[in-house]
Amino acid sequence: MSSSQSNLAPPAQNATSLTANSSPSDAGQSPATEYRELRAPTQTLGTLIEPPICDAELLLKNNLATAHAEMPAGSFWSDLRKVAREQLVGDARRYTSSYRDVASFCADQPIGTGENNSRPIVMAGHQPTLFHPGVWFKNHTLQKVAGECCALPINLVIDNDVAAARSIRVPQLRPLANLAGDDADAPLRGTWQSVPYDQGGETLPFEQAQIRDKDLFDHFDSGVRRLIAPLVSDPCVTALWKHAREAIARCGIAGCALAQARHALEAEMNWQTLEIPLGVAVRGLPFARFVMEIIDEIERFQSVYNGSADHYRAWHGIRSSAHPVPNLGFQDDWYETPLWVYGNNQPQRRGVWVRREGDQWHISDAPSGNAGSNLGSAGTISVKVSAIDRQLASTQLAEAASPEFKLRPRALMTTMFARLVLSDLFLHGIGGGKYDQLADRIITQFFQITPPGLQVVSGTIRLPGQEPDHSREDLRRELLRKERELQFQGEKWLDASNSDQKALRDQKLELLDQMPTSGSRREWHHSVSRLNAQITLQLTEQRRETRGQLARLDQEAATEKILCSRELSFCLFPLEFLQESFAKMA
Repeated sequence: MSSSQSNLAPPAQNATSLTANSSPSDAGQSPATEYRELRAPTQTLGTLIEPPICDAELLLKNNLATAHAEMPAGSFWSDLRKVAREQLVGDARRYTSSYRDVASFCADQPIGTGENNSRPIVMAGHQPTLFHPGVWFKNHTLQKVAGECCALPINLVIDNDVAAARSIRVPQLRPLANLAGDDADAPLRGTWQSVPYDQGGETLPFEQAQIRDKDLFDHFDSGVRRLIAPLVSDPCVTALWKHAREAIARCGIAGCALAQARHALEAEMNWQTLEIPLGVAVRGLPFARFVMEIIDEIERFQSVYNGSADHYRAWHGIRSSAHPVPNLGFQDDWYETPLWVYGNNQPQRRGVWVRREGDQWHISDAPSGNAGSNLGSAGTISVKVSAIDRQLASTQLAEAASPEFKLRPRALMTTMFARLVLSDLFLHGIGGGKYDQLADRIITQFFQITPPGLQVVSGTIRLPGQEPDHSREDLRRELLRKERELQFQGEKWLDASNSDQKALRDQKLELLDQMPTSGSRREWHHSVSRLNAQITLQLTEQRRETRGQLARLDQEAATEKILCSRELSFCLFPLEFLQESFAKMA
């Protein structure tokens, strides 16, 4: 432990502090109860940047001013932020230097909390996947904002999330039986083809999901190139996978390799950022100290956390108790925390529960967890720390970390730690931006701190040459109207130049003019029905053609939905095309 870490003193006990001696009812003012609606842009090269990039510097300055006012130098929070950032930047530089050059990052200014001319930190984060270009645009914006604000950009690789799909979907065009009967103009049908980069397996956190089929991984790029070739001749998967093969040989973890390969490719584009996996960023005393702020007041934290989640669900009319996050549970004096735990021998994520036992906190992955050191006799993880000395408890918790005791934050706790402690401005995507409005309520009510402002960044990029046909829906509405008229008002579509059809139309119009106003209408209705049946026979071909046109339009729309999807992996796009798109969008 460094000397700076050992000087990290807790807030005074039994005195006014940011988390002590408050109840949910007096925990401070809640943020505005109106939640912002955040939607992905539908227009190609459309962006969602809220607030705009031109306001990012002002947002950062406001965050710094608020932090300096509410976390003054010498306070617990100021000291925690200083120690955490020293560790963060050192670890991020060491990690990033393992696969790309970091010499270009200026070292002439100290990294800190924006005080005394130290450089503030701007962060973003995402899971280590082959995400869509709108997510990658956030990384582009990260280095742009940091450059304009003289800040240090650090991207957080969220490697504690579950590695679900280990593949990407590649759009395909395949012949379709002609719906209109014209063999010379048979349409193509859009479909998806899944291309795996590894075999599926258990649903493990990214940092635990070791590569299962290296040969499959090594040849992923060739399969993607072959399938996307009819649409894109030079996908950037070629350049990306050169780095991916090198990375997988180093780390043996697919998620790690994907993130390092993408970041190495960013170096070739002169994007100057550092990266660090979340699993590395939460090692050591600073995160343990943050965790103990919550554990020491877990009952009040649960009340605030669950109440905020209930409020969010009620506001949005969400019936599922699992969204946006499930409430934290309570069972037999055990309190559930917003933490995960796993280890190399037990790699599945499990919830973390705590119980006060005299002058100790018992931390376990199950309410029935056994007392002891890292691994109880029943296979449950179990750690005990001080309940009367928060600094000692933090040290004990940090020292308990091992390959079998990996303590990780859940989603909301991840961003609370990143925003309150590690950074001065955080860039979210749409999902994170939505859910962190819930985190803002928790920060305000539990920590009694003004939540730092964040920036939401996303964009829409489509494959070259693929653009939605917005006129198709108008044509579809016209064809649906025609189909209804052919069925119920067929006389409108009879051919006046055809003597038989003209006679039927004249009879129908005459019957409509002679509609009985009173008395029995049975005979009149029978006459209309007989006439409609004759008209229907005359319009059989038109109805067939209209149905065929509608079917073709629907098929075209389905194909367009695939080809114009904004969710396609960035590795399917030409690199130069993406760079030009990002430049236009920013």
